[in-house]
Amino acid sequence: MVKTLVGALALAALPSALAFRNTSPFFLFSTANLNLHTTDASVAESSQTTTDVLDALKGCPTKSYLIVEQQGVSSADFVDGRSAPRLSHYMAKKDDQMKTTLAVSDMVGHIDLEAIQSRLESECGYRAEWIQHSAPGPDKAHRTSKLQRADETMESLITKEAARDFTVIYITTPVQESVAKAQLQEDTPPYEMENAFGNFDQLELKRDLSSHVRSANSTSSPGLFERYQYFTPGLFMAFSAIIPLFLILLVGIRALTSLEVSYFAFSKEMGPNAQKK
Repeated sequence: MVKTLVGALALAALPSALAFRNTSPFFLFSTANLNLHTTDASVAESSQTTTDVLDALKGCPTKSYLIVEQQGVSSADFVDGRSAPRLSHYMAKKDDQMKTTLAVSDMVGHIDLEAIQSRLESECGYRAEWIQHSAPGPDKAHRTSKLQRADETMESLITKEAARDFTVIYITTPVQESVAKAQLQEDTPPYEMENAFGNFDQLELKRDLSSHVRSANSTSSPGLFERYQYFTPGLFMAFSAIIPLFLILLVGIRALTSLEVSYFAFSKEMGPNAQKK
């Protein structure tokens, strides 16, 4: 199944907080059917990948070899394919002669290129052509332009092979810490507080004191209610105490007036019982 470069580097589209530090991508494509034990992966150890590449180069599968070293990049630089269109073209196997491709989005450590070079010289008698590109700056447009020029250089060396029988080992080195911080600041937009009222203008509300100014200017002396204070806190407390006392007095008067005594209770007793008393 054909795998595109974008698909191989899917993890690079994740937020920067989830990205691996001190890692960089690795690519390999060849016109021969290489016996690679590893497949496209998100993370891989450089030592294991070096061993797999050395095993795949046994028997000299192709006639020419090219080693490309791109410094100071991350997998995010190759996600959309615009920075390296020819690399993306080969990794997607859009060239009918491409038989083997390998992509690792985050390679931990560095590939042992000296071991690979020694294997090619000792067993195949070939010395791989080696091109090295310096790290681009943090500016996004500058990075894209520089990676595109490096991609064109790689393509020009590949087209020189008339036999079209080659293997390209494309290694990278991680982005420097200062460049990564500058990229993060450039990609992070400034925070703007959301306007809860949409596009409506925010109006500042103020009290209209013009009427008070006009009333103050209309007379030279202050008014009666402006000069004296009639309802003081002491007066308010007096009313608060008088009202409950008045209610108590009212209840007492109503209780006295509700008593019913017969007229016989005030008459003098004249019977035998009175004489005994």
